[in-house]
Amino acid sequence: MRILEFCRNQAYWLIDIMRGGYVKKYYDDLQKYCSPIVSRKDVAEYHRKAISELLIRIQKNVPYYSNMSEIELSSWPVINKATIKDNKVDFLSKEYKETDLFKMSTSGSTGTPFVSLQNIEKKRHVNAETLYYLGLQGYHVGQRIIFLRAVVEECQKSKWKQFCQNIYQINCSDLSDKGISEKLLEIAKLSKRGGAVLIAYASTFEALHQYFERNGYEEAEKCKINSITSGSEMLYDATRESMEKAFKCKCFSRYANEENGFLGQDGVENNAFFIDNAGYYIEILKFVSDEPASVGEQGRIVVTDLFNYAQPMIRYDTGDVGAFVEVMDGFNKRTAIGNFGGRVVDSIYGTERNLISPHAITNAMWRYQSIKQFQFIQKGQKEYLIKVNKGNSDIDEVELQKSICNVVGTDANVKVEYCDDIPVLASGKRRYIVNEMRI
Repeated sequence: MRILEFCRNQAYWLIDIMRGGYVKKYYDDLQKYCSPIVSRKDVAEYHRKAISELLIRIQKNVPYYSNMSEIELSSWPVINKATIKDNKVDFLSKEYKETDLFKMSTSGSTGTPFVSLQNIEKKRHVNAETLYYLGLQGYHVGQRIIFLRAVVEECQKSKWKQFCQNIYQINCSDLSDKGISEKLLEIAKLSKRGGAVLIAYASTFEALHQYFERNGYEEAEKCKINSITSGSEMLYDATRESMEKAFKCKCFSRYANEENGFLGQDGVENNAFFIDNAGYYIEILKFVSDEPASVGEQGRIVVTDLFNYAQPMIRYDTGDVGAFVEVMDGFNKRTAIGNFGGRVVDSIYGTERNLISPHAITNAMWRYQSIKQFQFIQKGQKEYLIKVNKGNSDIDEVELQKSICNVVGTDANVKVEYCDDIPVLASGKRRYIVNEMRI
């Protein structure tokens, strides 16, 4: 561990101690209840107590649930983003003031922009989750982390904050060959002194994979990466293998979202995610009813967040699809989420045929949190359509068109079409980025 990394490490845990040691406590819970050797009986008892305490507290303080009489999770309704957005005031606990809560904004990675509110206990638990899951990859607090992401002002860290946290963001909206080559040089520069963790969306790694296939792997040789983490969409095996070949380290895929946190991570079988038992109770329900799906049967992933007391997410339908599977981890059989129908997005191109990160589009939608759904469609080289289910909200159509043009090209022809709903696929998923252009 380098001196600056050591200092950051010691400072982080010292500050946590001064604040009550909550992150360390939650970290210890993660180590206990996410361990490959923890018994299912112990996990079940932990969930029973945590859920009971949660439901009693929520029933008492959250208007939306004030009429709930039973403290049995299966009797509580399944909700989704629309439920919370349409009943925002009633979902806020009387224990908190909204101004004291942390806002977690999603740019619409499922086609539905959303802001969730989190109390400090929840925020600290997410911090512990970050450290725990990166720790499974060999990370220690203070080590350098490099994020490849389409950066917007709302999520951009200042240079001072990046230095203090040793977390650096590289804007990867431009995924053209020139853009990727520049990013590889920047990764090499940031990792040259002691290695780093590399984190990006699966679609970004897929663009890197295609780049390496065309141009070879030589440019990655100067990048000193210790581990790789992918998220947001499905990570395909060929992409994972390409990243491991390029950066000479193991590539992990995590299952997470902004409104909850880290729901799981793989590590034994590709895209079989061991569940975060310490922070969540996860159900997989049938597509046509709220009955539990059988082991191996694909269904809707429904999450009960055990620590968000401010804006509770109880039996929250994430919009994701998967199945419970049994995975051998050493000598232990563990439950994981597999058969994952994760988000799959099409590649899109700018007006100059340059490859663009699909997350540059979702980030452009960041400011339109009041809309219910959107779907972005590339019709031709310079022709784009954005379908918007705006509900009862008003949007500035000219501003929206300008936001998209800033991503794809100022000479783009962007049409806006209003609709009452974005149709789902047979899997229950919505495609929020679609390319209908014939290349």
